[in-house]
Amino acid sequence: MSEQLVIRLASEARQTIHWLIWSDSEKEIIGSGDIENAQALQELTEKAQSRKVICLLPSVDVTLKSVQINGSFTRQMQQALPYMLEDDLAGDVDKLHFSVVAKETDLVHVAICAKNKLQTWLDWLKEADIVCVKFIPEALALPSPEDEKWQVLQLDGQWIVRENLYAGWGCESEMLNSVLQLRLMENPAQIIESYSPMPEKAIGQWQLLDPILPMQLLTEGCIGNNTNLLSGEFKVKKENNLQLAKWKYPAIMMLLLFVIVLVNLFIQGQKAEEQTLIVRKQVEAVYKKAFPNESALRYNRIKRKLKGLSEDLSHSGGDTGFLAMLNDLIPVFKAVPSLQINTLKFNNDKREISLMVSAESFQSFEQLAKSMPEQYELEQGALSNSRSRVSGALTVRMK
Repeated sequence: MSEQLVIRLASEARQTIHWLIWSDSEKEIIGSGDIENAQALQELTEKAQSRKVICLLPSVDVTLKSVQINGSFTRQMQQALPYMLEDDLAGDVDKLHFSVVAKETDLVHVAICAKNKLQTWLDWLKEADIVCVKFIPEALALPSPEDEKWQVLQLDGQWIVRENLYAGWGCESEMLNSVLQLRLMENPAQIIESYSPMPEKAIGQWQLLDPILPMQLLTEGCIGNNTNLLSGEFKVKKENNLQLAKWKYPAIMMLLLFVIVLVNLFIQGQKAEEQTLIVRKQVEAVYKKAFPNESALRYNRIKRKLKGLSEDLSHSGGDTGFLAMLNDLIPVFKAVPSLQINTLKFNNDKREISLMVSAESFQSFEQLAKSMPEQYELEQGALSNSRSRVSGALTVRMK
């Protein structure tokens, strides 16, 4: 995907959430804005469908720590990290999530966040049908400090501070001077480079930089940033594609119904008991493979069950249009063996299917266009070539 949707999550559900869409190819902002609160995340659902989604975490909710180690960093040492930091943390370490940011010869840099806070953010996104691939602490998205000059930015009444490559923090605006007084005790002459106007009676040596849109600055810091708190128990599953999962069951059912229709035609034409038995067993095998968690059923019961499922699906609203289109398009997709569907979305009002697909070559997309039935119009977006695969967005609609 050549575009990224960066969402700056809020600490509380009632607070404003900022977003920005960035084009990697054009190196420019496609769109930006903010939404009122977490419940309004559904306003970003459509924007997230064909884009890589990255979320920035508020610095007030993430603690960055460095731990001294002796020797190589082993799996056993990683498991012991929470207890190595226990004395420096106020909460119960069993309720905290620890994610390794970077490793050095004698240091390990760690990002720490409450598990219930991470789960809350994930629940917000799930409610809005948004799949996020990265959780990055916003302090580590600020520009990397040069010559030990701290980088600071103000956003929504909070100050974000990056002290060095792996250290950063955040606080409410009214607490800034109190925190700085403690942080600058050893170096009162610390230079602080700010992308926002200086606060009143600022502590430290402040230098104002050219102003920039806060979300643009943070988004640029997400590019190439390997930090990710979605690790361990919060790691994103590769198959966790909400849109594909949404249509997976209807698609399987449609294919099975198609197989049964062929079986009935075959039975009527051949009237051969032996061949009929073979085909019926094939249907039973297909059903068992499609629904591995269900008990094995005989052919007649499979037929009755799928017929009932089809009737239930037709009563659900707009899915019949989708199934009709899918029935027409299945032969087209099969005509391009290397085609892989990554996401699929059906718009019942527009009678169109939007897909993110990949194939082995540009010629595969040309073959797909030539195979499209006459009653459909194919709109193809920009194609990108990555890891020997060509990917792009397609929209198929009724003429």
